[in-house]
Amino acid sequence: MGDIQSRLRPGASSASRAPSAVPTREEIAEAREALRVRFLVLAPRRVAALQEALLAAAEDEDARRELQRLGHQLRGTAATVGLLDLGLLGGVIERAAATAPFSPDEQARASAAVALADEYVSLACSHRAVGPIADDPRFKALVTGSQ
Repeated sequence: MGDIQSRLRPGASSASRAPSAVPTREEIAEAREALRVRFLVLAPRRVAALQEALLAAAEDEDARRELQRLGHQLRGTAATVGLLDLGLLGGVIERAAATAPFSPDEQARASAAVALADEYVSLACSHRAVGPIADDPRFKALVTGSQ
């Protein structure tokens, strides 16, 4: 695995290939899977940080901005490692926290998205089969904005 990561880092070289060679699709897929696993290992900490920021965001402007930032990071990172539905939840959190003042409706939307993200991450980290959550009515309501 380290060899694959060294091939993906700019300027790194490997004994088996020239530094300018492009990794194969299989090597990229393998590296992406390693990133997905690492993401899932760290995901409970991300959710805990979201929960903490959410609790403080109603009264604290800095916490609201932190919640927005954390939602943005979840959106981008989860999508990058192939967890698209979790990334969409991050986007819901980001958009809800972008409103100032942080209205009760947006607080409720962010809270529901954090709770669903926590549920998804808990299942994934317990090694249960986790498929797309797009069919979950709670997910649909959050992502489409319908309640």
